[in-house]
Amino acid sequence: MQENAEHISVLEEQVASAQKLASLGTMACLAAHEFNNILVPMINYAELALKHKDDIELMRKALEKTIKHGNRAAMIIQSMLGMVRDQTQSLQEVKVIDLVNDCFQVLARDLSKDRINVKIDIPNDLILSTRPNQMQQVLLNLIINARQAMLDTGGILTLSAEKHNKTMQITVRDTGSGIETTRIDQIFDPFYSTKTQTDTPDKQGTGLGLTVCRNIIEALSGTISVESQPGNGAIFTIILPDQT
Repeated sequence: MQENAEHISVLEEQVASAQKLASLGTMACLAAHEFNNILVPMINYAELALKHKDDIELMRKALEKTIKHGNRAAMIIQSMLGMVRDQTQSLQEVKVIDLVNDCFQVLARDLSKDRINVKIDIPNDLILSTRPNQMQQVLLNLIINARQAMLDTGGILTLSAEKHNKTMQITVRDTGSGIETTRIDQIFDPFYSTKTQTDTPDKQGTGLGLTVCRNIIEALSGTISVESQPGNGAIFTIILPDQT
């Protein structure tokens, strides 16, 4: 009996190690997806600086942007490693509007050039207790997805937030291509994507972005859901406990 108990204990340790390795592999894939969103603007800023070597002010701004994106990349790595180690970034009180504005700054893209009109309906004094870097990851993923859904036709991207009793509701709405009813239950699954290999690079995805969103929101004791119909856009709704 003692020998069997020891053998079971060893097997349990091996299973735990295997699960941790699997988690590390998943985190590496998620980090790769996020880094693609970060490295593209970093490269663009570096190329811009090299093209205008005599413009000292422009080069300074490009370097500042590059440093900011580099710091964000480091924070994402720390966040991913923290998830594997069961460590979490501490909760902080931040303005929701600041989180949204930071996302558009990181995106480094004027969406009006894509014929997308951005509407933000968020009170300036609306405060959320959250992990800022992780919440920014969620919003950035949703904004990028919304942009991709409207690249062919243009449209309206609306971000809104408001308090409801003891919860905070954040909504990201687009007027893009929408999601087929048969696919809507799968979009939060790892590696599932509505984008195809034949799509242009600007539309391609890994199928990990919404998995990132769901994992982060659930870790914050919240929920994320979607409503959509083909041709009528999509509405992503995040509900978080209001701890302010």
